[in-house]
Amino acid sequence: MKLYTNLFSPNARKVHAVANELGIELEIHTVDLRAGEQRAPEYLALNPNGKVPTLVDGDTVVWESNAIICYLAGQGDTDLWPKSAKRYDILRWMFWESNHLTNPLNRLFGQKFFSGGNPDQVIIERATKDFRKYAEVLDANLANNAYVTGDTLTLADFAVGVAFGYIGPLELPVEGLGNIHRWWDAFSTTESGKILLPG
Repeated sequence: MKLYTNLFSPNARKVHAVANELGIELEIHTVDLRAGEQRAPEYLALNPNGKVPTLVDGDTVVWESNAIICYLAGQGDTDLWPKSAKRYDILRWMFWESNHLTNPLNRLFGQKFFSGGNPDQVIIERATKDFRKYAEVLDANLANNAYVTGDTLTLADFAVGVAFGYIGPLELPVEGLGNIHRWWDAFSTTESGKILLPG
């Protein structure tokens, strides 16, 4: 399997972390984002969104990081993606991450890293408020769970966890959310969890 990737991308790091956890070796092709390689016709033929990551496995092409990690975990039988009804709870949190948590994160990312030194404080304030709202949902869920979907690590932890690598760089509003801190501090110190960290 070949992964088109760039570790600057949080979504790409998510795939690398899951592959590491599963012990899957991938052929890595780093897409040069600064040079615009993601907009080259040959890459757009694989991923018309012009984004990373993209996984190629023979004739199968998968893009969207959450779809890729499901594909990787589906290669075998693993607690990360169990062949049981628990998959629907894992999917629920993965959809929650992509539809709710990622939106304010992306707005903060854009303003703090790509605003040319002139961030829009109104956007930052709104995004911070939105992120806090969803972080509180996660914190409440973690009050009774060691991991996002229960007592074992699953794909949901990787999907949701990548956002929390930016607690420092983006000044994410997680003060007082002790359940998130407990979960993230433990997860981010594992071999695979460390891959989620920017830098």
